[in-house]
Amino acid sequence: MADKKKTVLPDVLMREKLQKIALNEKAKASRVVGSDKGNSGDSKRDDGPGSKIYNAIDDSLADLRYYFLEGEYRDKVADLFNRNESQFDRLGITPRRFLDFARESFDRFKQLQKKMPLEPMSKKGWDYLERSLLELIGKLNEKFNK
Repeated sequence: MADKKKTVLPDVLMREKLQKIALNEKAKASRVVGSDKGNSGDSKRDDGPGSKIYNAIDDSLADLRYYFLEGEYRDKVADLFNRNESQFDRLGITPRRFLDFARESFDRFKQLQKKMPLEPMSKKGWDYLERSLLELIGKLNEKFNK
């Protein structure tokens, strides 16, 4: 007659749990590898004036929305933050909020260019992101530093 059908919900939940565990392990492994790089000569990532943004980037790597921060663009975003860190402190913008601004800007670029959702960042995308963030910084300074 009517057999009970097995639902796939437990399988989906288990797969999501395993993916989350794998992402956490990957983030921990990248932190360990990153700390090995930091000990070899780049001490600003460990502690000091430029460490806040690197800590925020490391924390956000587990979030899929910040996939574009991997590779060379991670250092470029961190450098952009570090150049304007004193202004951000005055304006009350945290490194995490700055990363949100960068993500939103990159999302706008993808929408304007009709790119796929997980399209990797390109040189053109970086130029748009940098120009957008510098314009945002300028407008915030103009508005709040009267």
